[in-house]
Amino acid sequence: MDIPRTVEHITPEWLTGALRAGGSLESGQVKSVRIEPIGEGMGFVGRLVRVVVEYSGDTGSAPPTLIAKIAISNDEVREYAAGLGLYERETRIHVELGDDLGVRIPKLYYGESAANAGLFVLLLEDLSHLRVGDEAGGGSIGDARAAIQNAAQLHARWWNDKRLVQHDWLNRPLDSGQAQTRQRLYLDAWEAVSGQLKSALPAEVYEIGKRLGPNLADVWSAASPAALTLNHGDYRLANLFLDAGDVVTFDWQYALHGPPAIDLADFLVWSLTEDQRRKNEESLIDLYLETLVACGVHTYTRDQAIQDCCLGMLRNLENYVVSIPFLAMDSPSGRIWVDAVSPRMIALAEWDCEALVPD
Repeated sequence: MDIPRTVEHITPEWLTGALRAGGSLESGQVKSVRIEPIGEGMGFVGRLVRVVVEYSGDTGSAPPTLIAKIAISNDEVREYAAGLGLYERETRIHVELGDDLGVRIPKLYYGESAANAGLFVLLLEDLSHLRVGDEAGGGSIGDARAAIQNAAQLHARWWNDKRLVQHDWLNRPLDSGQAQTRQRLYLDAWEAVSGQLKSALPAEVYEIGKRLGPNLADVWSAASPAALTLNHGDYRLANLFLDAGDVVTFDWQYALHGPPAIDLADFLVWSLTEDQRRKNEESLIDLYLETLVACGVHTYTRDQAIQDCCLGMLRNLENYVVSIPFLAMDSPSGRIWVDAVSPRMIALAEWDCEALVPD
């Protein structure tokens, strides 16, 4: 099947074929679709819409609404995302690992990617009736505890699992070639937006960011984690649905095979205010380690978790810097995100993450 280049290509005929190919529509057909934009201003590299579907004939359990995710129409951004493997990675997470992940993700109705063309499409369960935590305001500690337990369950499920090596589409931050590529992207982004970064970031963090640029690859080549596992790679409240204590994790474009606690670092920095993090980080680290033990991981020490978390916080800064050029800063959601998370980067100074950056 063709992969839609724009949401206008999600026609009744195309959707009928996709739902049949995915096994959700045995007979009957899609009569009409209504496209409703969602997530405006926060989709760096993708377009997200809700599709309201009207059927004719016997439709069985076909969904009345679904979420469609496709590549962004901007050619430059799409080529950038495709070059980093973002579209292929998210599609493969759903198609190849979805039922085996060990944590809940949206149900997949259909997924396909064309890496060379920079195209992909995911038709996913509509979970808009569930709650998303308040990332800009800082999530509740109850939400934080549920999210941390969910991350630990994911990590325990894939702890030192050799099957991950076979999935060469996963991010591998310890890979020297990938690290060199990321360093180039970081330096290009830093040069483009350094003025904006200087006014947005705490002064101590800006200096860490300046030092990190030419040393980014060396930071990762020097890392010696105690274990490797599957990380979501962008683990924050904006990518979590909360369902009465259950957590649904979505947006897997940055999924990686790397050190544990990277997702923990993501959450501590992105999803909690500075005061929330300072008051609760010790207990949340304890909860992370306790959950690992409850899931059968007994060999990961607190010191190792702290070391991996510092590494993850440097990766937070890396992702922050390279994302700024692609944010819709004239949109309320883009502006709110930057204004909320920029002060939270002070965590890197408070955790002495600079000690991992060589002189």
